[in-house]
Amino acid sequence: MKFYSAIEYLCVDIANHYGLDKKLFEERIQWVKDNYTKLETLVSSADVKPLYFKAVQALRAAVAGLPVGHPVALDAVCSGLQIMSALTGCYKGALITGLVDPNVRADAYKSITDAMNTKPGISIQIPRSKAKDAVMKSLYGSSAQPKIIFGEGTPELEAFYTTMGTECEGAWTLLHELLSSWNPGALEHSWTLPDGFDVRVKVMEKVSKRIEVDELNHSTFTYEFEVNQGKEKGKSNAANVVHSVDGYILRTMQRLCNYNKPLFEKILGVVKDELAVRLEGSAKVSGTTTILQTMYDKYKIVDTSFLNLMEPNHVRTLTTEVLIKLETTLYNSLQHEPFELITVHDAFASLANNSNWVRFHYKEILADIADSEILTVILSKLYGTTGTYKKLSKNLSSYIRQSNYALG
Repeated sequence: MKFYSAIEYLCVDIANHYGLDKKLFEERIQWVKDNYTKLETLVSSADVKPLYFKAVQALRAAVAGLPVGHPVALDAVCSGLQIMSALTGCYKGALITGLVDPNVRADAYKSITDAMNTKPGISIQIPRSKAKDAVMKSLYGSSAQPKIIFGEGTPELEAFYTTMGTECEGAWTLLHELLSSWNPGALEHSWTLPDGFDVRVKVMEKVSKRIEVDELNHSTFTYEFEVNQGKEKGKSNAANVVHSVDGYILRTMQRLCNYNKPLFEKILGVVKDELAVRLEGSAKVSGTTTILQTMYDKYKIVDTSFLNLMEPNHVRTLTTEVLIKLETTLYNSLQHEPFELITVHDAFASLANNSNWVRFHYKEILADIADSEILTVILSKLYGTTGTYKKLSKNLSSYIRQSNYALG
């Protein structure tokens, strides 16, 4: 991953608010340099005028050597598709969401419409916002939105569905697996994430009752409300599962960016000591299995949410594989001081001097998800079966760790 200076991130923020967020970082930085003396005069042309002007003021203050409290926000590239591609090991879906090619600022919505236009007889020219609506909502189970945009029963609609199945195969397959996971009659659908977060989504059905009010001359009205009761069909598992993983990513980002420094230093010290002893061959795994090891065995992710439950002697209960992964995670966070992170859905904001680490931790989390068994655990719970989810690729994480534009 390429690192940039705090000043350069302020330039990126200015360019983003001007409307150049689909450009490479270097191109955005260069645009600000080229227009440095007249940035204030360009406010009227900016996409987001107040934030553009605020970012320009922050840059001026920083260049003057003044303290700046301006947060720089970086958004995930088509986060729903991005997460589903990582979960399923889908290289093509990862490619069009910025997780693979470090030299390309991906735009999934444009890539999908471009791919549609390669189909015989198809020539689609629609605003990016329309393409976004079709892709995003279809991945959550909507069939209505694509029909609104491309027409019902049209060659364009058929091309859209065909393209979704080829350009983001993993996400498209997962969508239908999640849609089929609905349990008729169930009062809730539930699953657990790698940090122990229990997801419980009640099945709510809208009902109505006719009410007559004697005091209002026997006037009647219909009262609508929701009750927790099962229903035969539902689509919400598709969106809820992806949103729950999105929430897991946000929590993990907070834990790694604004981490507990004394705790991380303490645990890293005992982990290093234990690894040194094992390297000498004088120690092996011993003792009662801890929650950290149990969760790793299940999800194949080392999650720092359990560190506050660890005692120094617990490292002896961890496998060498877990110790190595834990050492790497702790070391990466300790390369920077803890810092506050602002999250709004799939946008992550911090002071500009921390933006490198925001990008770094995000792509590392996505890489860990690509290596994980999160889908195996969730689908096994929803379907009431056992087995292992077969991913499209087993080495997607190696590409993700090299990416520059997971957050664009």
